[in-house]
Amino acid sequence: MNRKPGRRPSRPDTPSAGAPANGAPEENSDYVLSEQIGYLLRRAYQRHTAIFQAAIPDDKLTSVQFAVLTTVRDHPNSPLVLVAQRTAIDHATLRDIVLRLKRRGLLHVVADHQDRRQRLLSLSPEGTRLVESVIPDARRITELTLANLNACERLAAIEVLRKLSRD
Repeated sequence: MNRKPGRRPSRPDTPSAGAPANGAPEENSDYVLSEQIGYLLRRAYQRHTAIFQAAIPDDKLTSVQFAVLTTVRDHPNSPLVLVAQRTAIDHATLRDIVLRLKRRGLLHVVADHQDRRQRLLSLSPEGTRLVESVIPDARRITELTLANLNACERLAAIEVLRKLSRD
């Protein structure tokens, strides 16, 4: 049989009635990517990230790094596992972020005396200064991200996102 790799042979006994010319089943023809929740969430996140990068004076600080720093500020001497849970960042990604922040002198990472496998995170004095200096910008970023919404829509958007974020 002569066929291209990755393609299944056509089956002449398969009915094609009701299928559009492109071969997709008719019931899927109304699927529009730009109307799907995943697409819209990704676009909203891209917009927020662009606003964050434009508004934050530290061009090396990402929104995810800022989330880690503020979580460590709020929960000093937290184990990496707890920071991962509170930021919703997977452990492997968080380790890379922590390494970058440590190299910049923004975080202290020490072994837990009770469990040597655990790493405890705390802000360095420079990390504390950075977080405190960026918080006013972060508030403004939230306002800019929500700028297209009226007050009622803002409350609704936050509540819907909270519900969607729950497991």
